[in-house]
Amino acid sequence: MRIRAGANGARPLLNGPFLNSKGNGEARMSPERIPTVITNGHPTPPDEAAIDTALFAWEWARLLSSTGYVTADRTVVVAELRRWTIRLIDTLGRTPFDPSPGTEIGQALVTLGFGSPIALGRTNALVMRKFLVPADDDRQERVAEIVSFISQGFVRAVRDRTLEEQDAIRSSALLALERARADRRQAELLDPVTGLLNRKGFVAALTDRLATSPPGVLGVCLLSLDGFEPLDRGFGTDVGDELLRTVAERLSARFGGEDDLIGRIGRDEFIVAAIGTKSPTAGQENVLQRVAAAQLAVRAPISLGDRAMVLSPSVGVVSRLTDSAEPETVLRDAGLAGSWARERGTGSIALFEIERATKQVAGLALAAELPGAIGSGRLLAHYQPIVGLRSGRVETVEALARWEHERHGLLEPHAFIPLAQRAGLIDELGRSVLERACRQGLAWNHLLPRGPVVSVNLDPQQLTEPATVRDVVTILERTGLPAELLQLEITEDAALGDPATRSVIRDLAHIGVSLALDDFGTGQAHLARLPDLPALGVHTLKLAGEFLSTQDTQEVSARPEPAPARLTDRLFGAARHHQPPAHSSARRDVLAATIALAHRLGLAVTVEGVKTEQDEALIISMGADHAQGTYYSAPLPVPEAGDYLIRGR
Repeated sequence: MRIRAGANGARPLLNGPFLNSKGNGEARMSPERIPTVITNGHPTPPDEAAIDTALFAWEWARLLSSTGYVTADRTVVVAELRRWTIRLIDTLGRTPFDPSPGTEIGQALVTLGFGSPIALGRTNALVMRKFLVPADDDRQERVAEIVSFISQGFVRAVRDRTLEEQDAIRSSALLALERARADRRQAELLDPVTGLLNRKGFVAALTDRLATSPPGVLGVCLLSLDGFEPLDRGFGTDVGDELLRTVAERLSARFGGEDDLIGRIGRDEFIVAAIGTKSPTAGQENVLQRVAAAQLAVRAPISLGDRAMVLSPSVGVVSRLTDSAEPETVLRDAGLAGSWARERGTGSIALFEIERATKQVAGLALAAELPGAIGSGRLLAHYQPIVGLRSGRVETVEALARWEHERHGLLEPHAFIPLAQRAGLIDELGRSVLERACRQGLAWNHLLPRGPVVSVNLDPQQLTEPATVRDVVTILERTGLPAELLQLEITEDAALGDPATRSVIRDLAHIGVSLALDDFGTGQAHLARLPDLPALGVHTLKLAGEFLSTQDTQEVSARPEPAPARLTDRLFGAARHHQPPAHSSARRDVLAATIALAHRLGLAVTVEGVKTEQDEALIISMGADHAQGTYYSAPLPVPEAGDYLIRGR
C-alpha cells in the first residue's frame, strides 16, 4: 500500500507532521535515525510517508514511556508501535470503513505492557490530534469510531490480563501453599535436632519398606543412651543436642546402607532397623552383630571442647519375620525390650520375649484398674495370726492386702503392690488398707475380751512422706481404735537408711503405736545397726522366714498343710513339741545369736515362716517371743479369721 503524504496537493493522513517549531519542514528526528526499509534484500531510503509513520511511532512511544514499566528495548517498542501506526492509517483510509482493527490496537498496547488508563488516554489524544481534520466530518466520524474501538480493545485486554494475573497469582499461591504443606509434612517426619527420622517418619518409612521388600527377617535395635540424662541436665540442652548429633552421625556412618533405617524416637533413644536374610536364626545372628556394632560406635568418647564424654547404650532387640511385622507393634516391643535392658544395667542387651511382654502388658492393664478398685472397696485385708509363744494365744494379727478382682479372682500383694508403687498409688492404697484394718481391729476388740493388736505394713515410700503421720492419726481418730492396739511394720532398709525417713518413724512412735522391723535379714542392714532401733521407737524385730529355710527341713515342709479349720489343734494341742529340732547348726547359731542380741537391746522377737512343729520347737528353745507362719494359719478372710480368734481363745 502507498501511504499518502501530501504530494500533489492531497491532504496527508497525518495531520500536522512532526515538524519543529520553525515550521520549515525539518523533522524532529533526523532521517538517519529512522529504521531503513529493506526491499528484496537491499536497503531502501525511507520515503516521506515512512518518515511520518516512524515519527508518529516515536512520539507515541515517548508518551507511553512514563505510563508503565516495559522490559522490552525501546527500539523494539517503537518498531511495534510503527507497525500499528501503519495499520491505523490503513484502517482510516479504507472504504468501506471498518474500525474493528482499533480493538487489536488497544489490545496490543496492553500486551506491550502499557495497561494503565493514562496510556489509553494519551494514545487516544495522540490519534485525535494527529488524524482529526476540523472541516472533514467523515474523518472526524472515522477517528471517533477508531478511538472507541481502541478503548474497547484496551479495556477487554486489561480485564483479561487481570483475570489471567489473578489466575496466575492464585496458581502461584496454591503452588506455594502445596510446597509449604509438603515441606511441613516432610518436617513432621524428621527430628529437628539430628535430621534423622522421628517416630512418625520411622513408622512411615518402615511401613513402605515392609510393603516393598521380599520376605525376610526384620531386625530392630532400640538404643537408650545410658548416662545421657545427667549430662543433658548438668551441661544444658545445647551440649545434649550436640551429643545427640554426634551419635546420629556415627550411626548414619555405620548403618547408612539402602537397607537401613535410622531414627530418633525419644530424647535419648535411637532406633535402627534393617531387613535381611530369610532364615530366622541367621537373621537373629545378623541383628546381634549389628547391636554390637551400634554399641561400639556409640561408646567411643565424644569430645566437646575440652570435655570427653562417654555414653554406653542399652539395647532392646526385636527380630521378626517381615510377613508378621507391624511397625507400631515392632516399636512397642522394641520399647519393652529396651526397658528390660535398662533394668539390667548400663550397656545391657535384652531380646524381646513374648511371654514376658504378655505378663507386663497384663500388669499395665491391671494397674489401670487399680484406682477404681481402691475407690470401690474391692481392696480387702486378710489376717494372719501371730502367736505368743509364752501365752499360747493369738496376740496380734497381721493385715495383708488382697484384691478381689472381677476376672482374675483374689489377687495377692505381689500381683498389684509393685504396680501401685510404680503408678504412685501406694499412699492411697496404704491408707485404704490401714483404715479397713483399724475398723476390723476395733470390732474384734469389742467382740472378744482380749482382742488382738492389728499389725499393718507401711510401704517405704509412705515413710518418706511426713503426711503419713497425719494420716495415721486421722485414721485412728476416725475409726476409734486405740493407738496401743495398732502395730506398724516397716522395712529394715527404711528404718536404717535415710535420715528423713527415720524422722517420720520417730514421729509415728510418739503417737503411741507400736513399731516392728519387718523381714529382718532380707535387706542390706546388718547386726551392727540393731542398736539404732530402740532410739527410733521400734519395739519388735521380725526375723525373716529365711532363717528357718534349711535343707534339713525341706522334706518336712513339703508335706501338705491341714485345712485352716484344724490349725487351732496345732496351736493348742498338748503334744505339739515332741519332735526334736532338725536344723543345721550354723543357721541355728545365727538365729540364736540374733534373738539373744535383740533381747539384750530390749526388742521383742517374732519369727516368720514357721511351717512345721520342728520350726516352732526350735524358736521356743531359743527364746523367741512370737511366731507367725502357715504352721498356725494361712492369711484368712475376716469371717474365718474371726472364727479362728474365737476358737483360739
